[in-house]
Amino acid sequence: MQSGTNGSIGERRTIAIVGGIRPCGVEDRPSWTEDNGARAAREVGAELARAGYDLFVYSSAPRFVERDVVAGYLSVEPCRAGSIHVRPPYGSSETSFPHPPHKSGSFEIRHEAEDDWEVSYYRSLREADGVVLIGGGRTTLITAMVAMAFDIPLAPVAAFGGAARKAWVSMGRTGNLVTPEELSILGGEWNAGAAENVVAILRTQQERKQSAETMRSRAERHAKYKSGIGLLFGALLLIGGFAMIPLVYAVDGNASLTLVGLIAGSLLAATSGAIIRTAVDRREDWARSSVLGMSAGAIAVLLFISAQLATSPDLLTGPGARRLLFFVLSVGFIAGYTFDAVYAKIRQQQVVDTSGLRSVLPEPQADQNGN
Repeated sequence: MQSGTNGSIGERRTIAIVGGIRPCGVEDRPSWTEDNGARAAREVGAELARAGYDLFVYSSAPRFVERDVVAGYLSVEPCRAGSIHVRPPYGSSETSFPHPPHKSGSFEIRHEAEDDWEVSYYRSLREADGVVLIGGGRTTLITAMVAMAFDIPLAPVAAFGGAARKAWVSMGRTGNLVTPEELSILGGEWNAGAAENVVAILRTQQERKQSAETMRSRAERHAKYKSGIGLLFGALLLIGGFAMIPLVYAVDGNASLTLVGLIAGSLLAATSGAIIRTAVDRREDWARSSVLGMSAGAIAVLLFISAQLATSPDLLTGPGARRLLFFVLSVGFIAGYTFDAVYAKIRQQQVVDTSGLRSVLPEPQADQNGN
């Protein structure tokens, strides 16, 4: 896996360099020495410079890998001004990296207004577009956990042990943005071309993350568009329902048209309520919600009108039928908007009160045996 001459995604993407020189276990091959470990760090820095990345570094102390990574980064010409972002601990004097005088402009030093360095350090990771881990201890391992938790592209170099190796093992369990093949490359021995592989894997992770963010953003825009269309359509149906009021009053004394207005108005209002509910909840199953809302509204309105007819049998043929439209529109809309609650109520026992029927039905007669 090789990187190109300028493989950065967008402009001024920044890679955080974290790690330190630590003793390695017997299983680590090659083990860290001043020769191969420092050389590997310089190779990573040079490849990041060729790929057009900026750096986040935190200390120039020799015990940390940033010193050698920066040396390799500065070996590549040209070196952009302000491309090495130094974020030292508060009050630290370890901000002077060895460099030629003409490359002083490559460094940008910013002291955070925090007494606790770890707070400002982990905060800076939010600005990073990727993290490279080499060696290191507790802080390096925590950095890996933060990067994996927030889907920050991560490249732990496992060959030199330390926390970077532990991070590589953890990365294999979680997966995140890497494939098994890429994980295997990160866990291999350090050899010619390894630095190019590290940078290429970082770039691939960034592309995957960017693609996922693009798809998520596209889905959000699509949901907002459908929500807006749903609200508009729901509003039009609600206006159609309310239009039944002047229509019914315009045909004074026509019981058939009054009944049609009651039915049509309630169904339009119920469907409107269901669609608006779907738009508010940003769901996309409009057809299903419309049918369920219309059915719930029809049932609720039918029960409401039945209750009125039980006390006023001539209600639909009298002048009061038109006034009933105001109520059925409200009942239909509420039932459509809360159709899930309506169906939950229907599934309960004794949803229909039959006590009124008992008063009009004849009592069963006992047979000759008294049963």
